[in-house]
Amino acid sequence: MKTGVSQFDLRLFRAIFNYRRNSFLPVFFRIISFIGDGYFYFLLPLLMYFLKMENFKPVLYAMLIAFAVEMPLYRILKNSIRRVRPFNAHSDIQNMVYPIDEFSFPSGHTAAAFLFAMIVGHFIPVLIIPVYVYAVLVGISRIYVGVHYPSDILAGAFFGSATAGLALYILSHFVQ
Repeated sequence: MKTGVSQFDLRLFRAIFNYRRNSFLPVFFRIISFIGDGYFYFLLPLLMYFLKMENFKPVLYAMLIAFAVEMPLYRILKNSIRRVRPFNAHSDIQNMVYPIDEFSFPSGHTAAAFLFAMIVGHFIPVLIIPVYVYAVLVGISRIYVGVHYPSDILAGAFFGSATAGLALYILSHFVQ
């Protein structure tokens, strides 16, 4: 028997997943999901380096620390909880992308996007709104493409923000 929370999670998933399927949204969210794969996150510090921005090193160090913490903990969590992805749990759900791993909780894409947003927003405040809009879109995209429930996204957002906060703390107290 499903709890009220899991029923709400599934209803919210279906509302987002089924929203305007005959529009530009499927292509848009597949693109956002692809960008959220993580290949682009270190382009910002690289661009900052070439633009000779003085806060290049703290951004790079914070991202390296945060991802060094986030990635192994994420794997441990995901493989311990082992939540079945929506398209595997429900025969009427067709995924639009193929995830790199088997389980859905927490969302690694969302964790990485919020980690990135928090670090970038901390060091480059003028970008805080665009990077958080991007992070939210990554989370929504993962629901829309059928690979995550909303609770996976919330957990990923919390996890990514927490690891970014830890990295910023370590950077400010222990790294010169």
